[in-house]
Amino acid sequence: MTSPPLKHTPTRPSVTLRCTSCGATYTDAEPLWACVASATHGTCGGVLTVDYEWPSALTTEREAALEQGRNDTGIWRYAHFLPLRTPAAPVTLGEGDTPLIPLPRWGERHGLRRVYAKLEYVSPTGSFKDRGAASVVAKAAEWGISRMVEDSSGNAGAAIAAYSARAGIPCDVYVPASAPTAKVRPIERSGANVRRIEGARADVTAAALNAVGDGSSYYAAHNLNPYFTEGMKTAAYEVLEALGSRIPDHMILPVGGGSLFVGLWRGCQEWRSWDWVKSCPRMHVAQSTGCAPLVAAYQQGSDEPAPIDRQPTVAGGIEVVAPPRGRHILSILRESEGSAVPVDDEAILAHRALLATLEGLDVEPTAAVPLAGLAVLAQDGAVGPDETVVVFLTGSGLKDPS
Repeated sequence: MTSPPLKHTPTRPSVTLRCTSCGATYTDAEPLWACVASATHGTCGGVLTVDYEWPSALTTEREAALEQGRNDTGIWRYAHFLPLRTPAAPVTLGEGDTPLIPLPRWGERHGLRRVYAKLEYVSPTGSFKDRGAASVVAKAAEWGISRMVEDSSGNAGAAIAAYSARAGIPCDVYVPASAPTAKVRPIERSGANVRRIEGARADVTAAALNAVGDGSSYYAAHNLNPYFTEGMKTAAYEVLEALGSRIPDHMILPVGGGSLFVGLWRGCQEWRSWDWVKSCPRMHVAQSTGCAPLVAAYQQGSDEPAPIDRQPTVAGGIEVVAPPRGRHILSILRESEGSAVPVDDEAILAHRALLATLEGLDVEPTAAVPLAGLAVLAQDGAVGPDETVVVFLTGSGLKDPS
């Protein structure tokens, strides 16, 4: 069915970048991923966020932009709400528009009647990272970047490699020397150059940053890059459109670096500020007890991720000891009146199996973390039986068949 002609052609908002640490601002014409303002000890290096300035006819412009997107698919239905100057030429593999389905049997088992799962693993490379990869690689293509650089042996590496291939941009992915071959192969199959680095995880990041060099290469920085995070907010848009007036009371997801968590909150806040929804959900972080710096900080009432002694965990996708967006994540928890829940490996694997048995959904262990967390919240009475909950299942079980 063809949509009727638009009564108004939307004007794109102007885009600026703002440092959340020092307040410095930049245009989006310069390929930045972190703040480069001068600081006492070198450069600031703070996390950047994207600010939009819409024309004066705010409601008309945004509603026209949303209506225009009805003829498109995936995250590019929201092209006018993303920081691209040329939305007509996106880099896409069909990401977004992931299913939102009820979990009646799992919910009944835990005394909850309105549990929904957002199947983010139903994505081209099998994880939610495709939203961010599409956005950041599209921006890089807009700038004419000659090489993408990423440091990840997991879902982010596979996504950046695939979308770089789609855009025709060479890609280098830096991984720990110990990275399992099974994780590296999908990255190599997309044509990326895999660079194995000896030493600690921080050494891998340092090598990637050193490789960026003269500015012809661009650091995708999935845990830090503002354009990556902007792609993530489209998941919130999809949930809010799908549920209509039934705004979720709670959203819960596994959190490592927090790009999806921050993106979801940003998307909900935007819709609330535009009066498209009346409220935002309570946001909940779920982490493995083996690596839970945000849980520790939340429990201590701290504004910063807490130092931890990392232990091995089956939830390798969220093993981030020092999340760059930690302060922001903790502020979202406070503002939304959410929580941070620790779950152990036994509970993670049990809920992975239970989800498959009761609902027929196969996810990787990291994606089962929020289910284990939701079970704890339900048992503690933090989530009521008739409240609407959206759980984000972030990675396919095919990525970890063990």
